[in-house]
Amino acid sequence: MGNSIILGLLQNIAILLSFTMLYENIWVKKESKSYKAKIITGFILGGIGVLLMFTPWTMVTGIVFDTRSVMLSVSGLFFGPIPTFIAMIACSLVRINIGGGGMWMGLAVIISSGGIGLLWRIYRPFWRTKRVYLEFLALGLIVHAVMLFCTVLLPSDKVFITFKTIAFPLLFIYSPATMILGLLMLKQYKNWQNRLVQQKLMETERRLSLILESGNIISVMLNKEGNITFCNKYLLNITGYSLHEVIGKNWFDLFIPDEIRTKLFQIFTQSLLNDNVVKNNENQILTKEGELIYIYCYNISLQSETGDVIGTASIGVNITESKNFEQELLEKNSEIELQNKNYRELNEELSVAKELSEESSKLKIAFLNNISHEIRTPFNSILGLLSIIQEDELSVTEKTKYFEIINKSAYQLMNTINDIVEISLIQTGQMKLQTSKTNIIGLSEEVFNHYKSNAQSKNLIYKLNIDLPKDTESIATDSVKFKTILSVLIDNAIKFTKAGSVEINIHKDNDYLVFSINDTGIGIPDNKKHLIFEKFMQADVSNSRQFEGSGLGLSIAKAYVEMLRGEIWVESDASLPDVPSTNEKYGKSGSRFFFTIPYDIVFHKKNDIQYFDEAKRSEKINNSLKVLIAEDDESSEIYIALALKITEKEVLKARNGMEAVEICRLNSDIDLIIMDIKMPEMDGYEATRLIRQFNKNVIIIDQTAYVQSNEKETALASGCNDYISKPYTASSLKKMINKYISIEMD
Repeated sequence: MGNSIILGLLQNIAILLSFTMLYENIWVKKESKSYKAKIITGFILGGIGVLLMFTPWTMVTGIVFDTRSVMLSVSGLFFGPIPTFIAMIACSLVRINIGGGGMWMGLAVIISSGGIGLLWRIYRPFWRTKRVYLEFLALGLIVHAVMLFCTVLLPSDKVFITFKTIAFPLLFIYSPATMILGLLMLKQYKNWQNRLVQQKLMETERRLSLILESGNIISVMLNKEGNITFCNKYLLNITGYSLHEVIGKNWFDLFIPDEIRTKLFQIFTQSLLNDNVVKNNENQILTKEGELIYIYCYNISLQSETGDVIGTASIGVNITESKNFEQELLEKNSEIELQNKNYRELNEELSVAKELSEESSKLKIAFLNNISHEIRTPFNSILGLLSIIQEDELSVTEKTKYFEIINKSAYQLMNTINDIVEISLIQTGQMKLQTSKTNIIGLSEEVFNHYKSNAQSKNLIYKLNIDLPKDTESIATDSVKFKTILSVLIDNAIKFTKAGSVEINIHKDNDYLVFSINDTGIGIPDNKKHLIFEKFMQADVSNSRQFEGSGLGLSIAKAYVEMLRGEIWVESDASLPDVPSTNEKYGKSGSRFFFTIPYDIVFHKKNDIQYFDEAKRSEKINNSLKVLIAEDDESSEIYIALALKITEKEVLKARNGMEAVEICRLNSDIDLIIMDIKMPEMDGYEATRLIRQFNKNVIIIDQTAYVQSNEKETALASGCNDYISKPYTASSLKKMINKYISIEMD
């Protein structure tokens, strides 16, 4: 019986060794396993399990032992589900074929051993890396404790004797055997992983060496004294030295020019002492023939196994051609600068503009998206509702409602376009100051009253506080630009305030008038304060913006304040002192915008030419007027005719300025000229000037799509009586004509 135990153990050990060889030579070396490989491996494992079953040993009469439980549990852990399931099925079929009273226990042992190994693989993911001895020993103990429990499946007369007989070897031999087998296979796995890493490292080193030896990359190593311990062929090729002329020589003595040698060596020595090697630097080195070469290097410190700095390693590129080319460009630029100073200044401005453009490209994209939205949205409403209005089944009430929406969308679209044109004129320097005597109190009240209905619709506390002496009522400033500044700030304050108050305060401080617009709105984040006055910028540039607008209002306001020689700034923070307000619920948030304009009381009188005498105001009515419409756009011409409801009167038409002048020469009885400014061949300004040379009485009204603040002055200077900006309504055109000629008004 002793020989049977020894022989069985030896046979089982040999079979388990073949099991480990299978893992090392077939399984672990394959980085990816196909289903075919897994199935074949499963059959091999099944064969090993069967061999174990047919090489048992007997410890007690009627009770035989083999190590299939050890093999199957370790198989589940290392090989995974498919091979282990196949092995379990093969062993189970053989055990069924053997039969006997222990068949059900044998099947239970096969299933539980493989199943526990698979579950361990899933629920103990760190079994390869943490406390591996305990992991494998615990696996063996659990597998064989379950095996002991499986003895209940034996015939009742054999349960106790079997349990008593196998308890000791299962727990104290099989469990450690499971641990030893697992450790052996884990060692095989780690050895193979180490070999893979070593192979990859060797291949990486080989490739790196090839790159350093054959590529156009400079590679050099220096010891602590600056002596060369390694260099590659490329350095030798570009400097003209041989290897024996370089190795062991001092880098600084051999390659560095005299004038910078001492300084660079001191920097090198100090950096090694402090272990603070300069990572990137540009060096000048000399060839064997004394020619200067520029190299750009990346440097690291080399350390011994104990962590001591023993030198440096550097890789670099030859940038001599680039440096020479750069020098040539500098020389050429110097020549260009000497020849043309203005051209140089333009290049500098373009360079600055390029940098600014790159920095703000994201903001510009957001701005363009915003502008596209502000243009397309109302335009979409206009086109869509016009198509719907054409339907016959709409009621008059519905059509009226839709016309109101179209009208609102049209004005929204016009405001957006006006902002774009206005900021363009400011950027190109075409916007000029038009200073005149301005009643600052009256104009402020006018702007305040204009937005009163907007504030009331939101139930805001809306106040204007003016603290000015009587003699400051009128100043010399550009009234149009002042009105724009105040309008932008009040409109924004109301727009961004859901509840609370909007208050405007005006007072005089030395030589300046100070305006503050305080609101209890959403406020401005700290990181946006320095950007809100910039062109193409809003506090919110996301696609989910809650508020409409082009985002140009504050940019325009800032530009106008600066043109008026004032300042503009904002305070907005949750920690600000209370904003003056009668509503205590609000006032600790929101924004406070301030701007100043000079208190200038020097007025300059204008000597404008007047072409209209109020005493000679014509009393003609609509159908007795003789009108010339000078307009190159046919649709605009039709609109003007319809706006005046011209039916029985005589209407003359001109498509350009030259035709308008000739028609006026041939028709001295023309009562009214509607003159477009932008026409081919001759514009409206020039045509007006020529007409005034022979007809000083005809009423001329210029119409323009331009939005410059000095447009009216330009029009009046050319000789017209008045001007009207496109787009305009029929009623506004009639009101303007009625200032000079009595016409029937609807």
